[in-house]
Amino acid sequence: MATVHGAPLSPFVRKVIFALEAKNITFDVNPVTPMGLPEGFEKISPLKKIPAFEDDLLTIADSSVICEYLEQRYPENPIYPKNMVDRAKVRWFEEYSDTAVLGVCGPIFYERIVKKLIMQQEPDESRVQNIIKDELPTVYDYLNEQLSESGFLVGETLTTADFSLGSNLMNAQYAGYHIDAKRWPLLAAYQERLFATQLFKNRLVADKAIMS
Repeated sequence: MATVHGAPLSPFVRKVIFALEAKNITFDVNPVTPMGLPEGFEKISPLKKIPAFEDDLLTIADSSVICEYLEQRYPENPIYPKNMVDRAKVRWFEEYSDTAVLGVCGPIFYERIVKKLIMQQEPDESRVQNIIKDELPTVYDYLNEQLSESGFLVGETLTTADFSLGSNLMNAQYAGYHIDAKRWPLLAAYQERLFATQLFKNRLVADKAIMS
């Protein structure tokens, strides 16, 4: 059986979980956190980052690499488009979500959820407000410009780009930040469509259980 090593609330770990669930692959999660890596973790993740992944063929790390491996080994229920141009778009939006979107949503989640609930420390709310005011708008402006009134990031089916972006939007929402639908109407509508899919509904319920 496949095993995902990493904290399920991590957007990178959740991206891999989405890929596995979309492909109906049976797997286990070993809930390893970056702040409490077990001894020897570098043997399965040389950079000591999550997620790491193991199955009967190999052990690898990095969420994007894992997703591409899953797509090639299990081509049923594809999570990448077949069209070359659309596939490139998916990879770009996945990268943008893993970097730029994480860069604004991640600190909000860290301050309000990780520090407060897990580390039992007071969040730096001034940092959160500065991000919301000065950094987040540029990222959300770009996303809103790229989206249409229907479908997902690239086409009418879910891809790894949606798994990555959706994971970050989930964490921002968990941390109490909600998209301003008047300022970013297409992004707000996209999130609503995304969270209404069964894949995301299931994960929202699972995450709620983890945080309760």
